[in-house]
Amino acid sequence: MPLALSGIRLGAYLLAGASLLAAAPGYAQQPAPTDKRSLPPIPGLGPAPVLPAHATPAEKEAYARQMAERTRQRWNYLLTDSVARTRVFNTAPNALLVETVRGLPPGTVLDADMGEGRNALYLAQLGWQVTGVDVAEKALAFAQRRAQSMGVKLTTEVHDMATYDWGTNKWDLIVLSYAGGRDYAPRVAQALKPGGLVVLEAFHMDATTRLQVVDGDYRVFFRTNELPKLYGGAGLKIVRYEEPLAPADFTKETLRLVRLVAQKPNPAPTSGR
Repeated sequence: MPLALSGIRLGAYLLAGASLLAAAPGYAQQPAPTDKRSLPPIPGLGPAPVLPAHATPAEKEAYARQMAERTRQRWNYLLTDSVARTRVFNTAPNALLVETVRGLPPGTVLDADMGEGRNALYLAQLGWQVTGVDVAEKALAFAQRRAQSMGVKLTTEVHDMATYDWGTNKWDLIVLSYAGGRDYAPRVAQALKPGGLVVLEAFHMDATTRLQVVDGDYRVFFRTNELPKLYGGAGLKIVRYEEPLAPADFTKETLRLVRLVAQKPNPAPTSGR
């Protein structure tokens, strides 16, 4: 499936402290300091393509396709390789998500950039109707095998979140766990049912002092109070927001994070005449 470069899903999966993060405007690419580690070689993944200076539209399109394909291969490997998963990833469900849904009646949930399904499977076990979307088809297949072994239903779709149809008033819950969110606020506000919640966790920009940012990509790094402004500005009520020093789900290192829970307001009651 062709994927636009603007929709490349680049989270923050680190192997022995390495990171890959997706782009946000306004930041220059960091040099690679000697004390920051890079991602290990991905089997079958060659050198990154180079976009020529003064590239033509056709060259830009070809570059986007190549980068999208590299992204798909990278996530398929990192999300399903047993060594990478155990060394780097928290395989338990996200703690903020667990706290947020505790006591809530199950409903419909969209897990954006679901990955290998740790959050989706947890919610499915609680009775939620889960749809997980990701560009990494092998990771989705891995999640489906786990769902079958656990006896729960999980709907998965291979798609880029940038071009995915989020719907309107469709979801009781949207999960953005190290899956970006800077460009998603209006779509989240539209897609949530009235009273629905979005749960978002990612890295604070301070974490760039510890993590190498590849190719100037900052999609899962956020400035202080950036998220409340984005999601509050989209019309959502900020239920919870914090920027703690805490173990990150991707790295298992203690870093400064951003955590947001926001709710779509119920429509105001209309008074009868």
